[in-house]
Amino acid sequence: MRFITLLILFTICIQNAFSSEFFDNVKEDAISPFNTEARGVLIIGSSLTLLTLILKKPFKDDLQNDVSEDRPLKKYSKVGDFLGHCVPNIAYAAAMSGMYLFSKDQGELDKAILMAKATIYSGIMTDVTKRIVRETRPNGGAFSFPSGHTTTAFAFASVVSMEHSMAWGIAANTMAAFVGFSRMNDNAHYLHDVLAGATIGTMYGMGVYYAQKNREEKKSASAFMLLPLKDGLTANYSFLY
Repeated sequence: MRFITLLILFTICIQNAFSSEFFDNVKEDAISPFNTEARGVLIIGSSLTLLTLILKKPFKDDLQNDVSEDRPLKKYSKVGDFLGHCVPNIAYAAAMSGMYLFSKDQGELDKAILMAKATIYSGIMTDVTKRIVRETRPNGGAFSFPSGHTTTAFAFASVVSMEHSMAWGIAANTMAAFVGFSRMNDNAHYLHDVLAGATIGTMYGMGVYYAQKNREEKKSASAFMLLPLKDGLTANYSFLY
Protein backbone atom coordinates (compact mmCIF):
# COMPACT_ATOMS: atom_id res chain seq x y z
CA MET A 1 0.00 0.00 0.00
CA ARG A 2 2.79 2.42 0.89
CA PHE A 3 4.63 1.67 -2.36
CA ILE A 4 1.51 2.35 -4.40
CA THR A 5 0.78 5.66 -2.70
CA LEU A 6 4.37 6.84 -3.10
CA LEU A 7 4.21 5.86 -6.77
CA ILE A 8 1.05 7.91 -7.27
CA LEU A 9 2.66 10.96 -5.68
CA PHE A 10 5.79 10.43 -7.75
CA THR A 11 3.79 10.67 -10.98
CA ILE A 12 2.55 14.11 -9.88
CA CYS A 13 6.05 15.58 -9.74
CA ILE A 14 7.69 13.50 -12.51
CA GLN A 15 7.14 16.30 -15.02
CA ASN A 16 10.25 17.97 -13.63
CA ALA A 17 12.33 14.91 -14.54
CA PHE A 18 12.88 16.26 -18.04
CA SER A 19 14.51 19.45 -16.80
CA SER A 20 18.29 19.73 -17.03
CA GLU A 21 18.28 20.85 -13.40
CA PHE A 22 16.32 17.82 -12.20
CA PHE A 23 19.15 15.88 -10.58
CA ASP A 24 20.58 18.98 -8.92
CA ASN A 25 17.15 19.69 -7.45
CA VAL A 26 16.82 16.09 -6.24
CA LYS A 27 20.12 16.38 -4.40
CA GLU A 28 19.14 19.72 -2.85
CA ASP A 29 15.77 18.37 -1.74
CA ALA A 30 17.27 15.17 -0.33
CA ILE A 31 19.69 17.04 1.95
CA SER A 32 17.36 19.98 2.64
CA PRO A 33 16.68 19.00 6.30
CA PHE A 34 20.40 19.37 6.97
CA ASN A 35 21.19 22.71 5.29
CA THR A 36 18.00 24.78 5.48
CA GLU A 37 15.88 26.24 8.26
CA ALA A 38 14.53 22.71 8.82
CA ARG A 39 17.71 21.90 10.78
CA GLY A 40 16.01 23.07 13.96
CA VAL A 41 13.30 20.42 13.58
CA LEU A 42 15.94 17.75 12.95
CA ILE A 43 17.91 18.72 16.06
CA ILE A 44 14.95 19.07 18.42
CA GLY A 45 13.13 16.00 17.12
CA SER A 46 16.23 13.82 17.24
CA SER A 47 16.97 14.99 20.78
CA LEU A 48 13.46 14.16 22.00
CA THR A 49 13.58 10.77 20.30
CA LEU A 50 16.95 10.00 21.91
CA LEU A 51 15.67 11.12 25.31
CA THR A 52 12.74 8.70 25.17
CA LEU A 53 15.12 5.91 24.20
CA ILE A 54 17.41 6.67 27.14
CA LEU A 55 14.49 6.82 29.56
CA LYS A 56 13.30 3.38 28.48
CA LYS A 57 11.20 2.39 31.49
CA PRO A 58 8.83 5.39 31.76
CA PHE A 59 8.38 5.80 28.00
CA LYS A 60 9.00 2.53 26.17
CA ASP A 61 7.66 0.24 28.86
CA ASP A 62 5.26 1.93 31.27
CA LEU A 63 3.68 4.49 28.92
CA GLN A 64 3.21 2.02 26.09
CA ASN A 65 1.66 -0.56 28.39
CA ASP A 66 -0.76 1.99 29.86
CA VAL A 67 -1.87 3.34 26.47
CA SER A 68 -2.23 -0.04 24.77
CA GLU A 69 -4.20 -1.49 27.70
CA ASP A 70 -6.55 1.48 28.12
CA ARG A 71 -6.97 2.09 24.34
CA PRO A 72 -8.40 5.60 24.90
CA LEU A 73 -9.23 6.08 21.22
CA LYS A 74 -11.43 2.96 21.15
CA LYS A 75 -12.78 2.26 17.66
CA TYR A 76 -11.73 5.71 16.43
CA SER A 77 -8.14 4.53 16.15
CA LYS A 78 -9.17 3.06 12.79
CA VAL A 79 -9.48 6.62 11.52
CA GLY A 80 -5.86 7.27 12.43
CA ASP A 81 -4.76 4.10 10.68
CA PHE A 82 -6.68 5.14 7.55
CA LEU A 83 -5.28 8.68 7.49
CA GLY A 84 -1.75 7.37 7.99
CA HIS A 85 -1.83 5.63 4.60
CA CYS A 86 -1.04 8.88 2.72
CA VAL A 87 -4.75 9.60 2.21
CA PRO A 88 -4.57 13.35 3.07
CA ASN A 89 -1.32 13.67 1.11
CA ILE A 90 -2.82 12.27 -2.08
CA ALA A 91 -6.05 14.20 -1.62
CA TYR A 92 -4.15 17.48 -1.19
CA ALA A 93 -1.86 16.88 -4.17
CA ALA A 94 -4.82 15.89 -6.34
CA ALA A 95 -6.84 18.93 -5.24
CA MET A 96 -4.01 21.37 -5.95
CA SER A 97 -3.37 19.72 -9.33
CA GLY A 98 -7.07 20.03 -10.16
CA MET A 99 -7.07 23.71 -9.22
CA TYR A 100 -4.07 24.22 -11.50
CA LEU A 101 -5.90 22.63 -14.43
CA PHE A 102 -8.76 25.10 -14.03
CA SER A 103 -6.87 28.24 -13.03
CA LYS A 104 -3.48 27.67 -14.70
CA ASP A 105 -1.96 29.16 -11.54
CA GLN A 106 1.57 27.74 -11.29
CA GLY A 107 1.46 28.24 -7.53
CA GLU A 108 -1.21 25.55 -7.15
CA LEU A 109 0.85 23.04 -9.11
CA ASP A 110 3.91 23.92 -7.04
CA LYS A 111 1.97 23.06 -3.88
CA ALA A 112 1.01 19.68 -5.31
CA ILE A 113 4.63 18.96 -6.25
CA LEU A 114 5.82 20.11 -2.81
CA MET A 115 3.43 17.69 -1.10
CA ALA A 116 4.55 14.87 -3.38
CA LYS A 117 8.23 15.56 -2.72
CA ALA A 118 7.80 15.85 1.06
CA THR A 119 5.89 12.56 1.18
CA ILE A 120 8.28 10.69 -1.12
CA TYR A 121 11.53 11.82 0.54
CA SER A 122 10.28 11.29 4.08
CA GLY A 123 8.72 7.95 3.12
CA ILE A 124 11.96 6.69 1.61
CA MET A 125 14.00 7.75 4.64
CA THR A 126 11.53 6.05 6.97
CA ASP A 127 11.45 2.79 5.01
CA VAL A 128 15.26 2.68 4.76
CA THR A 129 15.63 3.39 8.48
CA LYS A 130 13.13 0.66 9.34
CA ARG A 131 15.23 -1.93 7.51
CA ILE A 132 18.46 -0.73 9.07
CA VAL A 133 17.21 -0.60 12.68
CA ARG A 134 14.83 -3.60 12.44
CA GLU A 135 13.21 -2.94 15.82
CA THR A 136 10.43 -5.25 16.99
CA ARG A 137 7.02 -3.64 17.46
CA PRO A 138 5.32 -3.74 20.88
CA ASN A 139 2.79 -6.18 19.40
CA GLY A 140 5.59 -8.45 18.17
CA GLY A 141 5.61 -7.31 14.54
CA ALA A 142 8.65 -6.16 12.58
CA PHE A 143 10.04 -2.77 11.52
CA SER A 144 8.79 -0.62 14.38
CA PHE A 145 11.22 2.32 14.17
CA PRO A 146 10.20 4.85 12.91
CA SER A 147 6.43 5.05 12.42
CA GLY A 148 5.55 5.30 8.73
CA HIS A 149 1.98 6.41 9.42
CA THR A 150 3.26 9.27 11.56
CA THR A 151 5.88 10.23 8.98
CA THR A 152 3.39 10.70 6.15
CA ALA A 153 0.89 12.46 8.43
CA PHE A 154 3.45 15.04 9.55
CA ALA A 155 4.80 15.46 6.01
CA PHE A 156 1.26 16.47 5.08
CA ALA A 157 0.88 18.73 8.14
CA SER A 158 4.19 20.53 7.59
CA VAL A 159 3.42 21.34 3.95
CA VAL A 160 -0.01 22.67 4.91
CA SER A 161 1.59 24.74 7.68
CA MET A 162 4.13 26.27 5.30
CA GLU A 163 1.71 26.98 2.46
CA HIS A 164 -1.51 27.97 4.23
CA SER A 165 -2.84 29.94 7.19
CA MET A 166 -2.13 29.17 10.83
CA ALA A 167 -5.63 27.78 11.32
CA TRP A 168 -5.10 25.21 8.59
CA GLY A 169 -1.67 24.39 9.99
CA ILE A 170 -3.04 23.78 13.48
CA ALA A 171 -5.79 21.55 12.11
CA ALA A 172 -3.33 19.55 10.01
CA ASN A 173 -0.89 19.07 12.88
CA THR A 174 -3.71 18.03 15.21
CA MET A 175 -4.70 15.39 12.69
CA ALA A 176 -1.09 14.23 12.42
CA ALA A 177 -0.75 13.99 16.21
CA PHE A 178 -3.94 11.92 16.28
CA VAL A 179 -2.46 9.54 13.70
CA GLY A 180 0.71 9.17 15.78
CA PHE A 181 -1.17 8.52 19.01
CA SER A 182 -3.42 5.99 17.26
CA ARG A 183 -0.33 3.90 16.49
CA MET A 184 0.49 3.72 20.20
CA ASN A 185 -3.18 3.11 20.99
CA ASP A 186 -3.13 0.09 18.65
CA ASN A 187 0.12 -1.19 20.21
CA ALA A 188 1.83 -0.89 16.82
CA HIS A 189 4.51 1.64 17.83
CA TYR A 190 6.38 3.06 20.80
CA LEU A 191 6.58 6.77 21.62
CA HIS A 192 10.10 7.05 20.17
CA ASP A 193 8.84 5.53 16.89
CA VAL A 194 6.16 8.21 16.70
CA LEU A 195 8.55 11.04 17.59
CA ALA A 196 11.03 9.88 14.95
CA GLY A 197 8.29 9.66 12.33
CA ALA A 198 7.03 13.14 13.22
CA THR A 199 10.58 14.50 12.96
CA ILE A 200 11.26 12.95 9.54
CA GLY A 201 7.93 14.06 8.10
CA THR A 202 8.21 17.61 9.40
CA MET A 203 11.85 18.15 8.51
CA TYR A 204 11.24 17.11 4.90
CA GLY A 205 8.04 19.11 4.59
CA MET A 206 9.90 22.22 5.74
CA GLY A 207 13.15 21.28 4.04
CA VAL A 208 11.82 20.90 0.50
CA TYR A 209 9.78 24.08 0.98
CA TYR A 210 12.87 26.13 1.87
CA ALA A 211 14.97 24.42 -0.81
CA GLN A 212 12.43 25.53 -3.42
CA LYS A 213 12.35 29.07 -2.01
CA ASN A 214 16.15 29.24 -2.18
CA ARG A 215 16.09 28.16 -5.82
CA GLU A 216 13.49 30.80 -6.63
CA GLU A 217 15.59 33.49 -4.95
CA LYS A 218 18.66 32.48 -6.96
CA LYS A 219 16.67 32.72 -10.18
CA SER A 220 15.51 36.20 -9.21
CA ALA A 221 19.01 37.47 -8.43
CA SER A 222 19.95 40.91 -9.70
CA ALA A 223 23.28 42.70 -10.02
CA PHE A 224 24.41 46.31 -10.46
CA MET A 225 27.91 47.15 -11.68
CA LEU A 226 29.86 50.34 -12.44
CA LEU A 227 32.50 49.82 -15.11
CA PRO A 228 35.29 52.32 -15.77
CA LEU A 229 35.70 53.62 -19.33
CA LYS A 230 38.29 55.86 -20.93
CA ASP A 231 36.05 58.92 -20.72
CA GLY A 232 34.05 58.04 -17.57
CA LEU A 233 31.86 55.28 -16.17
CA THR A 234 29.13 53.05 -17.47
CA ALA A 235 26.46 51.38 -15.38
CA ASN A 236 25.16 47.88 -15.95
CA TYR A 237 22.13 46.32 -14.26
CA SER A 238 21.21 42.71 -14.80
CA PHE A 239 18.17 40.83 -13.55
CA LEU A 240 17.89 37.06 -13.76
CA TYR A 241 14.38 35.63 -13.71
